[in-house]
Amino acid sequence: MDADQSLHDLPAMLAQRWPSAPALEMVLAISSACDAIERMYRLQGISAGRVEQAWRIAALIGAQVYAAQKLEQPHGTAAELLVFWNQ
Repeated sequence: MDADQSLHDLPAMLAQRWPSAPALEMVLAISSACDAIERMYRLQGISAGRVEQAWRIAALIGAQVYAAQKLEQPHGTAAELLVFWNQ
């Protein structure tokens, strides 16, 4: 949860790094990381806000996968979701 790294870019960075990964795996990875961080540390201030922001990003990715599905767009892999985001 390095404050110098933008969380906004995290989904695209994950999708570019692991393009063949299932799209929903990003949701699982981010959510699992948030859960582990919250369990290990009593976060306050900026750190707590960053974990909360990461939870929101995970939820938004899930919603975007669902939206792509409903629009009958390819959405199974991280690469396909990256294409959906760039439309």
